[in-house]
Amino acid sequence: MNFSSYIAKRYFFAKTSRNAVNIISGISVSGILVGTLALFIVLSAFNGLEDLVKGFYNTFDPDLKVSLHEGKFFSDEVVPWDELEDLEGLERVSAVLEERVLLTFQNKEYVASLKGIDPSYTLVTGIDSAIVYGENEIFSGKRGVHAVMGIGVSYYLGYDHRAIGDPIQIFVPKTGFKASAMTEAFSSRSVYPSGIFRVQPEVDAQYIFTKIDFAQNLLSRQGELSHLEVKVAEPAQVGRVQKALQQLLGANFKVETREEQQAVFFKVMKTEALFTFLVFALILGIASFTIMGSLSMLMLDKKEHLRTLHALGAEVGTLRQVFFKEGLLISLSGGLLGLVLGVALVYLQQQYGLLQIGSNYAVEAYPVALKVKDIFTVGGTVLALSALVSWLTARRLTHGFLKLGQ
Repeated sequence: MNFSSYIAKRYFFAKTSRNAVNIISGISVSGILVGTLALFIVLSAFNGLEDLVKGFYNTFDPDLKVSLHEGKFFSDEVVPWDELEDLEGLERVSAVLEERVLLTFQNKEYVASLKGIDPSYTLVTGIDSAIVYGENEIFSGKRGVHAVMGIGVSYYLGYDHRAIGDPIQIFVPKTGFKASAMTEAFSSRSVYPSGIFRVQPEVDAQYIFTKIDFAQNLLSRQGELSHLEVKVAEPAQVGRVQKALQQLLGANFKVETREEQQAVFFKVMKTEALFTFLVFALILGIASFTIMGSLSMLMLDKKEHLRTLHALGAEVGTLRQVFFKEGLLISLSGGLLGLVLGVALVYLQQQYGLLQIGSNYAVEAYPVALKVKDIFTVGGTVLALSALVSWLTARRLTHGFLKLGQ
């Protein structure tokens, strides 16, 4: 331990002759502690919210989605199915046809997206696990065309779980057909919903699922698809499989990961998290400036000691290092206590749900996620701010301050 570190440590642990200095130092440590704790908890809360939303989308969005760069539909004949099956890391592919349709039930109407799926779809996504009423009988072989719809769609149609099994009508415009009567301009078929799912509000209020051959016949798009949905064997292989698919399918197609499929949403979330971090970092920065007052008071209290050390040969730069390190000790002690308390609170919230939202929400307890990178982010922020404030304060120690009679 060098000289400046030794003196800084003595000053930090020893009581000063003026009680006000001890009080201000305690306030500085407490301010850093609270600021660090708040910043860590906010970051953990955003992580928890992001993980929660990703979990919702993971139920609905595939690992990879293949669609056209330009245009909406393509023939299934252009898809190299045999080569896709042999692609390393690719576990399963589902063919999908999606289009906007008009739904009617009793006296209510609603525009939704009809999504025609093949039997592989339930293995590519986790949509079956999201069914809250009824069950998925789309491929059960039972009489009639079955469907599964979002809870938002069912709400707007006035179709509650007690109506499951009752038919709803699907209307789509006839392509290139002109007619004097509205009914002649639309194709119409009945489907029998067997289940209602809940993922997240945007999806719930948009989609109704049925088998793909029914959708192709209804939309007069036999042999056509709107996109492919892909399940990858291991999450670590997503990037490699994405590149391999892109190379196999060519420039006419785009291959998107889950985050790319919801790029706007996740970009907004990251922007909100960044601005929230900056606001709380500013609060932490303001708290750090209490160190300046603490160090200034300590300089005045130890003025005679400093003059003695200077007279014995200690350079001004060395004495500045004493107060620079003193400031770091104050802030890092508060920061370390704040991080320990923050980690403990976030862990307890994760395990026991101390802070509850209520039973009518997607989760009962406020979501948080404990991530190691947040510890380093918050710790680095505390260190950078405290180093800046300590350096600025230590520079106030000059030769004139150490002169006798000053």
